[in-house]
Amino acid sequence: MRILPSAWLAIALSLLLLSGCRADPPRIALADLDFGLADAGSGEKLFNQSNNEAPACSACHSLAGESSGIGNSLAGIAALAGGRVPGQSAEEYLYWSILRPGQYLLAGYSNLMYSRYEEGLEPADLADLIAFLLTLD
Repeated sequence: MRILPSAWLAIALSLLLLSGCRADPPRIALADLDFGLADAGSGEKLFNQSNNEAPACSACHSLAGESSGIGNSLAGIAALAGGRVPGQSAEEYLYWSILRPGQYLLAGYSNLMYSRYEEGLEPADLADLIAFLLTLD
């Protein structure tokens, strides 16, 4: 049986997309995040600074209405996040978007996001970062 070139292309693209999706569970469980104690001010600092070898979120994501060209704009993400994936809260959507960025790609964007943020974040850091993002109406 001979596989046509278009089938090979489809297979290659599928493997490329799947390579960005990690199957292992995150080191930090969503249940470990205490949003009641989260500090959006600390989250804003994390957003704007690199952490260990990880680039700052602001290196690729704008907080204004315009995209940076690399990552999507996060303006209004607080209002949008809860409706992006049916059955997920805004907190859960942002959690997965940070820890498994290839899981939810917006149309027009590739999976270029740094995929090891969880290695340099503690649960409180991640909760703070998500709390900050939830202030972006």
